[in-house]
Amino acid sequence: MSTGVFLGLDTVLIRVTNVEAARDWYRAAFGFDEPYFDAAERLAVFSLGGTTSLTLWELKPGEGLPPRTQSATFPIFSVKDAKETRELLAGRGVDVGPLAGGGGVTFFTFRDPDGNLLEACQVH
Repeated sequence: MSTGVFLGLDTVLIRVTNVEAARDWYRAAFGFDEPYFDAAERLAVFSLGGTTSLTLWELKPGEGLPPRTQSATFPIFSVKDAKETRELLAGRGVDVGPLAGGGGVTFFTFRDPDGNLLEACQVH
């Protein structure tokens, strides 16, 4: 199947208010390895083990995050076991939503400290 000019998804970019705090939270919550960190650009790039990375990029002075009710970056992480992953994140202090499912998937949502909406999804 051809994807046209696109080869795949390179990175998911999430804007944050403090890149160091966000980097530390994502490492603690998800168990990610230390990311590439660029202090001058105020960004951290986590390798996710495939072709896609997760980039945290700090807001510039005067910029703000969109309200929680408006569309923003919404990464969905693929997981082997949604229930187990939910329990793991909850045990690490992450405020997780309830398990939901349908159409061959089980998933739950959660937010990072900046209020960015994230999801973990298990395909059956």
